[in-house]
Amino acid sequence: MSDYQIIVVPYDFSAHAKRALSEAADLARRFGGELHVLHVIQPPVYAYAYGPYGAAAAPPPIDTAGMRRDAMKSLEEVANGLADPPKRVQPHVVEATSIASAIRESAEDLGADLIVMGTHGRTGLAHVFLGSVAERTLRGAPCPVLTVQAPEAEEEEGRDR
Repeated sequence: MSDYQIIVVPYDFSAHAKRALSEAADLARRFGGELHVLHVIQPPVYAYAYGPYGAAAAPPPIDTAGMRRDAMKSLEEVANGLADPPKRVQPHVVEATSIASAIRESAEDLGADLIVMGTHGRTGLAHVFLGSVAERTLRGAPCPVLTVQAPEAEEEEGRDR
């Protein structure tokens, strides 16, 4: 097994992400590495209608700075809540239209040795329609990707919050 010094964990506050973070923290402790917890904010996409009366009214502005601030605060709480944290845990919040691309770019920028991410494990039509961020991340990742799926009990617990 390689010496994983920089581990990136995409974190969307789901049970799967929580499980992935636990696994990544364990690996970081074993190898004396650092953990980078990453949350990606996707800006809303608006379709502007243009009809016989002109363009539709513009949507209200979105407070992305507030979203980033709130996400960072939540990530810091998650990082501080780790029972046995590795030597360094650093939260990151980025804004991008593609979550998978943002994960890959962040991993490359950080010089990641490993990406550990949760996956819902969807199959069939759910996978066809919803796709898989993990799969799209894996296709162009600059380093190995470890996917982790939470047991059904943890997944149900995560939905209740």
